[in-house]
Amino acid sequence: MELTPRLTRNALVSRAAAAGSMVLLRNTNGALPLLPEAGEPLPAAVFGIGQLFTACCQKAMTPWRTIDILSGLSASDRVKPDSLLAHKYRSWALEHPDGAPMPLERLSLEELAEHNRAALIVVTRFPGDERLSLTPGEREMIAAVSAAFARSVLILNTPGYLELGESARACAAVLFMGVAGQEAGYALADVLTAKSLPCGRLAHSWPEKLSSFDEAAETADRFSGYRWFDSFGTELLYPFGYGLSYGRAELGAVSAGLDGTDVFVTAEVRNTGETWPVQEVVQVYVSHPEGKLEQPVYLLDCFAKSKLLEPGESQTLTLRFPVTELSVFREDASAYCLDEGYYDIRVGTASRNTCVAGSIRLTRGAVVQPVEPLKLGPALCRSRSGAAAYTYPGEKEELEQARRHAIRLSDRNLPRGGRKKGREFSGCRGDGKPHTLQELQKGWCTIFQLVASLDDESLRRLVCDFGFCPSELPGALGASAALERYGIPAVTLAAGSDGLQLTRDIRDDEGKTVRRQLCTAFPAPGLLACSFDPALIGSVGAAVGKEMKEYGVALWLAPGANLQRTPRQPGFWECWSEDPVLSGLCAAAMAAGVGENGAAVLRTADTRRALAVSLPAWRDLYALAFEIAAGSYRAALLPALSVNGEPLGENSPLVRSMIVDWKYTGMFLADGERYTNGPTRVELEKSALRIVKLLAERKD
Repeated sequence: MELTPRLTRNALVSRAAAAGSMVLLRNTNGALPLLPEAGEPLPAAVFGIGQLFTACCQKAMTPWRTIDILSGLSASDRVKPDSLLAHKYRSWALEHPDGAPMPLERLSLEELAEHNRAALIVVTRFPGDERLSLTPGEREMIAAVSAAFARSVLILNTPGYLELGESARACAAVLFMGVAGQEAGYALADVLTAKSLPCGRLAHSWPEKLSSFDEAAETADRFSGYRWFDSFGTELLYPFGYGLSYGRAELGAVSAGLDGTDVFVTAEVRNTGETWPVQEVVQVYVSHPEGKLEQPVYLLDCFAKSKLLEPGESQTLTLRFPVTELSVFREDASAYCLDEGYYDIRVGTASRNTCVAGSIRLTRGAVVQPVEPLKLGPALCRSRSGAAAYTYPGEKEELEQARRHAIRLSDRNLPRGGRKKGREFSGCRGDGKPHTLQELQKGWCTIFQLVASLDDESLRRLVCDFGFCPSELPGALGASAALERYGIPAVTLAAGSDGLQLTRDIRDDEGKTVRRQLCTAFPAPGLLACSFDPALIGSVGAAVGKEMKEYGVALWLAPGANLQRTPRQPGFWECWSEDPVLSGLCAAAMAAGVGENGAAVLRTADTRRALAVSLPAWRDLYALAFEIAAGSYRAALLPALSVNGEPLGENSPLVRSMIVDWKYTGMFLADGERYTNGPTRVELEKSALRIVKLLAERKD
């Protein structure tokens, strides 16, 4: 197959994104990286059928190629997989195409250890696999190989969390590879051999027990992910935001202060190692005063990634955010409010590796932003009264010191927003003439005149059938049919959280391939978020956008922006993170990258379910990622989801309030029914205005 410039370029983007997102979780006695010895590639034994049956993308995705782990390692000039062991695995794979594990009894570990300097143990789970713990065979393999090899590396080729138990401590090194896209094998080899340096950080917590997720997700309240684990002192193997490098980075001087009504945090990152360059992610968390609402012990507010620092080099990062970002929603006031008390600013490199950099004392509570009044039904909310939250030696003294020198902030200095009540839409006024989209684009008519000129049947077809029409593009979902009378073209919609899910091989009636649609599989969102790097995620979005333009795809169902509450949830790997701030920033970066050549659709991943949640928890946690990302999207998917019994139709009070509060101006698609009742001609016109606006902005 001849590689086009687009295929080559996007393959490199996928490879770099995967390498920049993998997370080094453990590395003792210099087990990694794997480097040549005496000028020769390092001999290594690779165990696990996942080296050949590598989880590169979800099964619905058919990329133009996939590079498995063994192929990626074999192509490296720094490491040399044991050829006899590789041959045995290949022969077994031919005999067992279902991916059944090869028994250890077929191998002589003593002989392999004699001829190899390291061992790689691959544990694989494909997206959708419900096995969230190691199997007995995998535990046996890890125990036997780590006993035979002092330099053993556990590779987690999984969508996310896997209960590891003592196996995590048996190996000298552990690397979370994730579902890394079509270039997975090459990217893994780059990281293992230090061609790319590990700089990913966990986008979700990694508790010791799978049951901890069940406990955390038992109720949809303010406590989810690290907000639960750290508030209730759950035992973790690796905390949120955690990750290692081959070198050693340390935070030097850190400080927090106020510049007017902006909080600013400075942190010096130093490379204190002697050999390897490093990158570090500085994370800022905030502890709220105990007000009327139960709050987690701290929340991530912002983060920044340092540049690549050479040994001995340092960089001072400055992070800023408005103090109003610290407000929480109060249902009794229908507003976001700041409570009186101390706001403790914590700076560190993981949720459980921070120090108190300063404190801000608000002398009196204040309402900072009224919002559209809304009522949700009652929902359970857990209390952390009496719970033993995570703490560390010296934390109490740090808090006392920070509060003694707290910066006082008067409520009189706070900026306050007003609630702009939108004028009730009463329908489009036409001029009695027929109009086309081309006339709108040339400025010969207004968007209101065009929509008003649509007859009832065409209006309903444009709005209600959007997203449900067949497509002439093989594999695409379709979006809308053409309305030729009005010059409105057909619109194509494609799925795929890790790239465009189009049919790769297009065959004629005789089964002969007549043409191909070659799309790139990028790392899964759950891995990309571990990069903590919006610029890197934006580069993936730009690469997807180029493929959209080439194949005529106008809308892409981008990765879900809802939270990773538990690895048991459907589509866990399609979501970014357990934290709404990280999720929202990742989603916004992806949409911005796509935007030059197409439009990404803001969506949830797990939609066909019901959610019982309080209104404060909904606004402060579950809807926050969507609020952060909404301004970057021109289209959003209404899920087949009910919140406290209320379906999320376009004309539902919950969605209307979000439109007003977020100032969302994009269009909507529906995963189920678009409207909770009706619709009237006025409601159809309101929806049509959003659709026509997007169509008029298209550049093709």
